Amino acid sequence: MRPLCREEETALFRIGSGSMPAIMNKTGDWRFATPVKREKTAPCRAACPLHNNIAHWVGQVKNGDMAAAWEILSRSNPFPAITGYVCYNFCQEKCNRQEYDEAVAIGELEKQVGLWRHKQFALSPPGPATGRELPARVAVVGAGPAGLACAYYLRALGVQVVVLERERVAGGLLAWGIPEYRLPRDVLAQEIQLLLNMGVNFRFGVELNRDITLSVLEEDYDAVFLATGAAEEKELGVAGEKLSGVYGALQYLRTVHLGDAVPEGQNVVVVGGGNAAIDAACTARLRGAEVVVVYRRSREAMPAHPEEVRAAEEAGVQFLFQVAPQAVLGENSVEQIQLVRTAAESRERPVRIIPNSGFTLDCDTVLVAVGQKPQYEALGSGVVINSASPVTGKTGVFAGGDLSTGPATVAAAIAAGREGARSIAGYLEIGSQSDTEAVFAEVLGRSEPVSEFRPVNPFLYPRSKQSANPQEEAGRCQSCGQCNGCSVCWLFCPDMAVLEGEADCRLELEYCKGCGICVRECPAGVLEMEVGLGDKEDHHG
Repeated sequence: MRPLCREEETALFRIGSGSMPAIMNKTGDWRFATPVKREKTAPCRAACPLHNNIAHWVGQVKNGDMAAAWEILSRSNPFPAITGYVCYNFCQEKCNRQEYDEAVAIGELEKQVGLWRHKQFALSPPGPATGRELPARVAVVGAGPAGLACAYYLRALGVQVVVLERERVAGGLLAWGIPEYRLPRDVLAQEIQLLLNMGVNFRFGVELNRDITLSVLEEDYDAVFLATGAAEEKELGVAGEKLSGVYGALQYLRTVHLGDAVPEGQNVVVVGGGNAAIDAACTARLRGAEVVVVYRRSREAMPAHPEEVRAAEEAGVQFLFQVAPQAVLGENSVEQIQLVRTAAESRERPVRIIPNSGFTLDCDTVLVAVGQKPQYEALGSGVVINSASPVTGKTGVFAGGDLSTGPATVAAAIAAGREGARSIAGYLEIGSQSDTEAVFAEVLGRSEPVSEFRPVNPFLYPRSKQSANPQEEAGRCQSCGQCNGCSVCWLFCPDMAVLEGEADCRLELEYCKGCGICVRECPAGVLEMEVGLGDKEDHHG
């Protein structure tokens, strides 16, 4: 069969709309085209770094079943409370509902599922999700989001997991890089407690190559997952950078959030345009400093999320665009920063300095946020990092997160940790197929078609704004590309050919004349018309 063109579909709709119910008449012989179910990837899921099956778990929130929502969501994201706070909601940017009124508040719903899970700690049995303890032992190096996710999934399978972390707290950038106004520390603490309840062990103050070597880990464990991140900060490369009062943005954030002695500058210049620059600027501003962010390109070219930039401006942070540092000035400590204007606008074009455009700003602190990089030299020889796969050049050694990709999002790091755990499980040949399916979400195929926006019946989906009530908000989801058993096809079928109560849109083809009304009315866009009579069996082809 082939899909109908728009003209054929419209003609069928006109024929069907004037028909009377014909349940007593077998009108299937009239049909030259058949409605078939073709599920697609929802655009929100396609945009999510974690490939969350958003429509499925949101549907459970709609039904008031938070336990089922957690069960689905945890297979792709074990830390929804964290991502609910810090993720930039790429899913909502692609939500089809915004073409109709407002995008579904997916991030807030995700947060609510995570916070619900926190309340269930007392009812949660300790140990792995499978209920079986395995002898396999895995070392996870790094307790950032990638390492924590890897530890979660391996422990869920029953693996004995030890997480090694050089800091005195778990979380990586979640603990000392992201400001508390973006991620409350009690939320992070609850997620760490979840891992402890499961039986994950932590060893703090342990740094690779300082306190332990990779070769020792290879001897003591069945597999190793490297998730040491990309926290080595790049330098400006200008004169005066070594003066007292010049700090890396992450160095500053770490000092503030871990309670160490904090440089108390009153006039702070932050150099850079990424999220680390914004976090450092807002943190300094909250501590009472006057803060200016200088970025060498235009506002539109800033890699920082626009919402973060807007929030920083509302907090009183000032921005200077198309300005680059030339030198840091001062005797023994920072007194000024020398700047020059640039002609660079987009990130695709090289930075061009405008002659004779130099000027200075008075300041006592400069925070440098011009990028980070992984410390590959600490890994030793034989380890080949691959951004496309957790597998390295060493047997039994895997890697993921920012170590593999460079600085990325928290969601991307969690996804990398999950896939690292999946690869390790395959390498160790642990877990049955049923165990794997219970712990991990299915892999989303890259070539799967994405469901596009389609007009919906305002009677069934009245226009509405985002709601603070989770069930009400979840009810705004149209389950794009996936049948959710809404029965709209049954409601509108003039021949009663759709079997009532069937979640998969089953048809009695003897009574389906192929009018196409069900295709037009399906809010999820699951049904398509194809030329042909379809299968003889009573269901969509």
